[in-house]
Amino acid sequence: MADAGGFILILSKHRLDLFKKRLDWGERFAEPVSEFKHSRNTPLICFILSDGSITHLAKGKRGIRAGTELSRLNIDDGIILKSSIQTKAIIDYVPQRVKKWVKQRFKNGGLLTPKSFEAVVDAILHLSPETKPLLARYSSERANIIRNMPLKTRQILAIQKESVAAALSIAGFSRDPLQRWAPKSGSQAISFLEGLPEARLREDAMVVHDLMNLPGYDLIKTMPYNAAIFEDNSKRLTVILANRQPLEQLLGTDLIYFNETYKSFVMVQYKAMEKEKGGECFRLPNHQLAEEISRMDKILAELKKCDSNDICDGFRLNENPFFLKLCYRTVFNPDDISLFPGMYIPIDYWRILANDPSIIGPLGGRKVTYENVGRYFTNTDFISMVAKAWVGTTVKQSGVLKTAIRHTLEAGKAIALAIKTDNPDPKLNEVNQFSTTDSEQTDVNHQTVQIKLFE
Repeated sequence: MADAGGFILILSKHRLDLFKKRLDWGERFAEPVSEFKHSRNTPLICFILSDGSITHLAKGKRGIRAGTELSRLNIDDGIILKSSIQTKAIIDYVPQRVKKWVKQRFKNGGLLTPKSFEAVVDAILHLSPETKPLLARYSSERANIIRNMPLKTRQILAIQKESVAAALSIAGFSRDPLQRWAPKSGSQAISFLEGLPEARLREDAMVVHDLMNLPGYDLIKTMPYNAAIFEDNSKRLTVILANRQPLEQLLGTDLIYFNETYKSFVMVQYKAMEKEKGGECFRLPNHQLAEEISRMDKILAELKKCDSNDICDGFRLNENPFFLKLCYRTVFNPDDISLFPGMYIPIDYWRILANDPSIIGPLGGRKVTYENVGRYFTNTDFISMVAKAWVGTTVKQSGVLKTAIRHTLEAGKAIALAIKTDNPDPKLNEVNQFSTTDSEQTDVNHQTVQIKLFE
């Protein structure tokens, strides 16, 4: 997965003046630069240089080609530095191992290498503390905190980030807020959500409201959880991450997505593919997956007891809510907001596939690969289906969620519960803002809100 990067943009006096005007007008600025490669799903920090000094910082994004061997560099959210920073001071500060490359970039402009970017960020933070709000999350200190996390913790955080990113995409939100994630220095990670600015207390008014009428709420409210709320004028997405064990002891995370408009649940279990000589694969038999499918069967048996659907909002192409997502085993990278490449497979299809001769190798072993899986849903396919509730539980079946939550917790996993609400109640925003205005009154106000909601 791609990392955040830095770009040295050298502007003439005329172009710098135009950039300043666009910045004042709140408009995007674009500059043709030498062709470069950088993922559009990761941050790109632009260091804007004129007459040997950095005068502005901005967020950039690689655009379309702008001519032969040229790329368009789009720049938004620029900030002017109170005091410009001499490039010589930065070059003098960076470690010797990257000094040559940093000096070259300040002379010619262009994309910094990952190590050079980290060194330049550290130098600027040292020379100009005012840049901390924008640059601190790209410092070597932050990178070291993540590197020093136990491997199992990073793997679980990676899956949790993926589940939150998937929920945002299904609900029609940008995944950009995930790039504001920051580790909690000096504390043990509890869940991915705690590093987001949107993270809320479990007593938060909107969190309680969105959970109140949800099957399984009585189970979740008794355990530690973090919540985050994403919203615009027409919809709100509440994401809860709940688990009974520390991250490094968890067996994984399941995503349970609830579309409140259609009263539909979809449940995704993530499974890591292993890299082998012939490519990525998922080997069978897998004892843990077999147990999880057994638990699914118990839930499906309960779903079949429900009355058949007889309303338009309850229509589904497939009323089985369970999906597997087979994806590469990846390292946690909070700067990359792309979804994991992988295969969404309906559990009914998986049952057939797991016993199909096509997955049996020459020595009798069974493994699922991109080549022999036959069919699967891509990220785009899956998001489109779930967003409009073409798959998932019917309205009458959704009360069975409580059983699914209990089974997931018993299996030693965390639950990523995402609740999408259309036309959220604006009064809740007013209550929430009021209740967190004065820190001395927070506990009292939260208690008042809970009493009103439970009544």
